[in-house]
Amino acid sequence: MDSLSPSEQREFQSVLEKRQTRDIMQFYSNLVQRCFDDCINDFTSKALSTKEETCVSRCVDKFVKTSDRLGQRFAEQNQAMMQGGGAGGAGAGFGGR
Repeated sequence: MDSLSPSEQREFQSVLEKRQTRDIMQFYSNLVQRCFDDCINDFTSKALSTKEETCVSRCVDKFVKTSDRLGQRFAEQNQAMMQGGGAGGAGAGFGGR
């Protein structure tokens, strides 16, 4: 990025920020849709039941933890590839454990 001019660096940063914002919004949208579909099934009341609240809480927690873990594994795999381990190294892939 040092080879870019200041205006190119600003443009690159702007594009990166827009992409990150889009990715965060997509993550949130997927989370809401998934947990709503899995947990909300009684539309006779405008309030959530205790069962629905518990389900949503667990769903969100699981979704976020799974996403974090996948991000960690991706970073580990990326680092291994950058260090010359390649995709064929021992323990490679997401199912290596």
